Amino acid sequence: MRSFAFILLLAFTACSESDYSLGGVCVSEEDGFDIEAVSTLQDAAGYPDNRDAIVLSYDDSALGPEETWRVTHVELLAMVPEWVFDSYEGGDVLRVDIWDGDHPVGTGDWFVEQAIDPSSLQWERVTLSPDAFWAGTRNELDQRRAWMSFDFSDVIPETGMQSNSYTVGITWGSRGLPTIGYSNFNLACSANYTDYGDGTWTLNSADGDGDECSWPMMRIGVETRTEDDGECDGQTIVAQ
Repeated sequence: MRSFAFILLLAFTACSESDYSLGGVCVSEEDGFDIEAVSTLQDAAGYPDNRDAIVLSYDDSALGPEETWRVTHVELLAMVPEWVFDSYEGGDVLRVDIWDGDHPVGTGDWFVEQAIDPSSLQWERVTLSPDAFWAGTRNELDQRRAWMSFDFSDVIPETGMQSNSYTVGITWGSRGLPTIGYSNFNLACSANYTDYGDGTWTLNSADGDGDECSWPMMRIGVETRTEDDGECDGQTIVAQ
């Protein structure tokens, strides 16, 4: 055994046979979940000192025994009413928790807290549907929206996650800001848990049925680490 070790990171547009001979690991990034592929923006809501969580799954059936996957980032759709946008300075903290399993218990196995900085985000104007409950009752249908990213690449280890189900939760502070975009009411209640401020997670479906729940608008990035078979399509090779 050598007295030293090194890791060489090389970026390729494709893997050559020489790369394969190194016994490298192919590191790939992909979309683990994109709510805009299954629903549309319906509302903007923020619940002071509450938590909301969604159970998701990753198909790891193609991974070998030593190959791994993990969540590397979570994006939430931050919302700010148009009338207050120019004066909103941000600073409100959101927390994202991830559980390595199919339901939330207490706090997550990993978490990232981040204060919103409006000046660092790319904002778009949007007018919500008249039936948006939270925004509609506040006469705040005209909004700005921007994706806010939470980086888990240095939080969840490269050895990966163990379950093929995982849970992503959001925690608001005492002001319930920033509000987060919420989907239309067409998603599974059996995958939606809420903590209404008492520290207890409640499943939003007593019988496990029903696709009439609204989920927080989120996008999930997933990384896989697989044995390089000579076809590492435009990804990264980690030589071993």
